[in-house]
Amino acid sequence: MGKFMGDDDILIGSLFEFLNLRFAPRLPPAPNAELLIDENFGGVEEMVALQREFAIFQKGRSFRESAAIMNLGGFWSPRARNRWYRLLEDLTSYPSNRGGLDGDAAIVEAIVDNLENGRALPILFGAHDSSDATQRLVLIGQERRAVVFIDEDYLTVSLPMRPREKRSGG
Repeated sequence: MGKFMGDDDILIGSLFEFLNLRFAPRLPPAPNAELLIDENFGGVEEMVALQREFAIFQKGRSFRESAAIMNLGGFWSPRARNRWYRLLEDLTSYPSNRGGLDGDAAIVEAIVDNLENGRALPILFGAHDSSDATQRLVLIGQERRAVVFIDEDYLTVSLPMRPREKRSGG
């Protein structure tokens, strides 16, 4: 999958970080939470509210479209953003580890189920090496302490990616 990013592959980690911040764990209430707005409101808690209000994620709408709605394609360059969206669009061509669903449908279903179940987990997006053909699938799971320094359960979404070939020459 990394093939779509080309020379912009150095931005993949930052693009995952955009997703991870949108679905981050809840922060404790701010000291002034009794005011009109809780300054710590965000992450998965905000995504639950946005999903309830706008149904950003829904069957029949691709993960790529939902990511674009939330402007999660980066702002560094139009080329990198469009490549990232093309990469996300290609998830339909990958299987998943979720009951016969393609990668795109599996991600959308997992996010909808998570945001609408009344006890939403933060979501951690990442990638795994798919150089081995048996690993060329989208992996959805639940993991305790997926981020070692945060004591939380996470819903995990891992996209299959292969390293680009080394460039020859100097």
